[in-house]
Amino acid sequence: MKVMQRGIMKILPGKMAEAMKLLEEYMAIVSRLLGMPRERLPMKTYRPFLGGGDTLHTIVFEVEWDSFGEMAAFFEKAMADPEIQASMAKWEAVEESHEVELYMSMP
Repeated sequence: MKVMQRGIMKILPGKMAEAMKLLEEYMAIVSRLLGMPRERLPMKTYRPFLGGGDTLHTIVFEVEWDSFGEMAAFFEKAMADPEIQASMAKWEAVEESHEVELYMSMP
């Protein structure tokens, strides 16, 4: 069963440039962990163009996984990676909040 992971990150005012740099670093690590070039990664990132709330300080990402098992295996590997662990601490200085939603495909 396919699973779509959607994250909404609210970035602290004045920290968007730093957040974008951290996101690029994170994507490079993910690329290495998954063994595929950045442009082929199953993760897409967005910044809201219009809408309610504080759109200028928001990053949205989506990842489509083939199964919960695939997603769990990736995160197990990622959380054991020293580069990911070092990156996580840096995000605390730029994020106001970080929400993650999981969706499953409907038949």
